[in-house]
Amino acid sequence: MTLTSVAPVIKRQAARTSGIPVLPGVDVNLGAVTFFTPTGHHAYFSPEPAELVAALEKAVRPALWIPEIGTLVVTVAQTGVRAGRGLGFRLSAY
Repeated sequence: MTLTSVAPVIKRQAARTSGIPVLPGVDVNLGAVTFFTPTGHHAYFSPEPAELVAALEKAVRPALWIPEIGTLVVTVAQTGVRAGRGLGFRLSAY
């Protein structure tokens, strides 16, 4: 009888980032985006402020700030997708 050892397969799941719900204020002329989180006031620059405002007008839930990747995610309605479609806006620090 031959014994063979089989190493257990460890499934690694990517760590999911959880966003912080925020209510952003957007200055379309300057591209400034500001909001408050539990850690305080944040101010960023968006290269596409008009698109961000248009997405916020169509939002179906609060915007999520994901600090690990510097992205503001706005969820808008989409036909056939119950959870909606997330639009990511990359924000830059001043």
